[in-house]
Amino acid sequence: MAHSTISVLIISYKTSHLMQDLVDSIKENIEVEILIVDNASTDETFAELESVKDSRVKLLRSEKNLGFTGGINFGLKYMLENMPHIKHFFLFNPDALSSPSLIENLFELLESDKNIAAASPQILFPDGKPWYSGATLNINKGRVYNNPKASDKKGAKYYDVDVFSGCAVLFDLEKVIKVGMFNEDLFMYYDEADLAIRLKEQGYRIVYTPELSIVHDVSYTTKNITHLKTYYMTRNKFIVFNKKMSLSSKVYFMLHELAYHLKNRRGKNAIFHLKGFIDFLKGKKGSYEAASL
Repeated sequence: MAHSTISVLIISYKTSHLMQDLVDSIKENIEVEILIVDNASTDETFAELESVKDSRVKLLRSEKNLGFTGGINFGLKYMLENMPHIKHFFLFNPDALSSPSLIENLFELLESDKNIAAASPQILFPDGKPWYSGATLNINKGRVYNNPKASDKKGAKYYDVDVFSGCAVLFDLEKVIKVGMFNEDLFMYYDEADLAIRLKEQGYRIVYTPELSIVHDVSYTTKNITHLKTYYMTRNKFIVFNKKMSLSSKVYFMLHELAYHLKNRRGKNAIFHLKGFIDFLKGKKGSYEAASL
């Protein structure tokens, strides 16, 4: 099977210290080019990225923090303008480590069915327990569930899921461009569900393969429940799901999250939970800082 060059796209925001280990973990028998987008971190972190030793690496720097979605689109636009040979890109989190021939195997999976737009492997915690084993979507509740029960899929090389994992996913670039790329209104969070819904609406498949796996240090990005994460999770849930969520699900979500933050004495999170909903009602989008202007 002929292979085209694949771009590995990594969005870095103050994660330069993780990059050498990540790049070293990418061991492929096919040609890959690694495109790292520094999302306006600091001069120090950019200098550290410049010191990453690997001839496959191309480094881009954004003049402002574009968020996860904007950072991805920044990289994709660069590919379209400067790397016309790229037909597939592998989106990879900085706090993850690859496994040998992962990208090649995912590519062969996509090539087996031209209707597949995205494919993710199993993603494991450092202790080996599953963090992502496919995901299901309950639009009525505005919920994404990782690791759905898949006993009926036992033995399947891969199967369809509702949502890919943005931590590690190989995309058909043309299909992502066709549906409008990532939604920059979201900045970060719920971007996977948003793009997955649009890809499915075009009749494309999103698949998960339990035969391939990587390790993701989830604790690195989720060890602190920040007020900004709370803001984006609230606002973007409504941006993505509002038209199809039931009224009871909306009320339950707002009250449940508010009670949770107050019970755990996270007053600032409670305030930003309400801010997220109010900004949704006001039609504010993008970064919190921009929305506050």
